[in-house]
Amino acid sequence: MEPAVHHISIIAEQHATVWERLETVIAEGGSPPISMTRTARMITFTCDTGDFMLRARVADALMTVCDHGEWRRCFQPED
Repeated sequence: MEPAVHHISIIAEQHATVWERLETVIAEGGSPPISMTRTARMITFTCDTGDFMLRARVADALMTVCDHGEWRRCFQPED
């Protein structure tokens, strides 16, 4: 199986603590591990799992680090 890849656009600038918390939540998110790379405008998540599971885990991580409902105003899934 090919690794699942999920791209999220960054539509609102984030404080460094948000990125630190997101990296921690992703790292502690269980198995299989999710890798995360970030540019100024995009975050890419990759994992050896199904697309749906990766998207669900990423959404859960973003909901954990952002205020209630805020992640949808700060980030936009691209795929």
